[in-house]
Amino acid sequence: MDISQISALLAPVIGTQNVITGERLALRNTGYCAASYDGGVLLTPGSAQDVSKICWLAAEHGLAIVPQGGLTGLVQGTATAPGQVALSLEKMTRILELDPVQGIITAEAGVTLQQVIDAAEPLGLAPGVNLPSRGSCTLGGLASTNAGGIQAIRYGMARDNILGLEAVLADGTILDLNNTLLKNNAGYDLKQLFIGSEGTLGIITKLTLRLHSRPSSVQTALIGCAGTEDLFQVLASARKAFGGSLLSFEAMWPEFFIQIATHLGSSLVSPDCGIYGVIETGHWGDTEHEDALTTFLAGCFEDGLLQDGTVAQSETQRRTIWQLREDADVIESPNDPCLSYDVGLRLHDIPGYVEQLQMRIAKDCKGVTCYVFGHMGDGNLHIMVGPAHDPASHATIDGAVYGVLQQFTGTTVSAEHGIGLEKRMHLPLSRPTPALAAMRQLKTAFDPQSTLNPSKVFDDLPCLALSKEDV
Repeated sequence: MDISQISALLAPVIGTQNVITGERLALRNTGYCAASYDGGVLLTPGSAQDVSKICWLAAEHGLAIVPQGGLTGLVQGTATAPGQVALSLEKMTRILELDPVQGIITAEAGVTLQQVIDAAEPLGLAPGVNLPSRGSCTLGGLASTNAGGIQAIRYGMARDNILGLEAVLADGTILDLNNTLLKNNAGYDLKQLFIGSEGTLGIITKLTLRLHSRPSSVQTALIGCAGTEDLFQVLASARKAFGGSLLSFEAMWPEFFIQIATHLGSSLVSPDCGIYGVIETGHWGDTEHEDALTTFLAGCFEDGLLQDGTVAQSETQRRTIWQLREDADVIESPNDPCLSYDVGLRLHDIPGYVEQLQMRIAKDCKGVTCYVFGHMGDGNLHIMVGPAHDPASHATIDGAVYGVLQQFTGTTVSAEHGIGLEKRMHLPLSRPTPALAAMRQLKTAFDPQSTLNPSKVFDDLPCLALSKEDV
């Protein structure tokens, strides 16, 4: 179907104003995925019933639908092609219930994470998931990608914080899987199939999140260590000292940290450390704990684990520390374009992986720099490699990142970003053949015509994994 035919099919159902094409579509920002609007049509339904009608018509006419959230994904999961339509839930922004006693919030999928944070804060509550794109990422996108973020070490991933959801299936069926109970063992927990499935099994239209008590105060520190092993010792000591009060433990290798610090004009710690970290702790209750993190770091200095460190003395300084960790887009400025990766390893394998990767990049990719940072507390590394102007170099860089990863066991090619289009051929590095077969069976059962986000996660062709010869 061409654009005019698609518009004629759907405009009577959801309204002409909600079928966006032409100049109205061209004026929109595509976010991180430049191909998000390549299909030429964007639908903006206002309710789950509208989504249901769209899916029913799409199934009847073999029309592919690509669900979209805040367009902050990094794996081309929202890319569209001619003959496909993008579907945004940006008009479904109602917070339906906020129960401070039960500790839940139920909202439509177009609500942003920041809106949840703002709604919960006056009640002394907060969602467990927190990430840099909080102002633009939607709850539907957060659930569909099983987002992690900077507090996973304390609260877990998105699936650990989602109690229930509503999803529209490919045939238009509205599947009510919503739940507000912490304990509910009534049959299969079907919501888990949709969390992290990237819109390939159904379109999430509503969900219920757990809310947690906000800390009465937080303490944030920026530290520098001689090497990864010392940072691991600090992490182990922090877990012992703070337990569940340890909210975040992040890491930045020098190439990443120095470029961000130079851009921000920050001199909070020495630029000569071997690795950098961010520690954030929370405190609940009336008693003060202002000196707890300072005392902890003093002990780390005495043990020879730290080369430098500072505890934020104000909210402004705290934000500066987090900017050093979260402003990864700065890397793109002088090196555009960069390739971004999101891998996971067991903690004891991280030093060897980073060392071997940097050597491999230096050997095979001349003139390219490898920037490493991430969530050290949960073993999730983010890697940016650039400049990568020549598309012919991308396969070589992929071969380095995933080839070195293949030398370690218990790893993943995607710790939190998902698979999308970019990682399909590498998925077999993280999932065995029987698991991939089971995934395909689920896809066929829920979406037999493959009209929901087709070709994402895997397509109908055999996946091409790296061979041992590529390592």
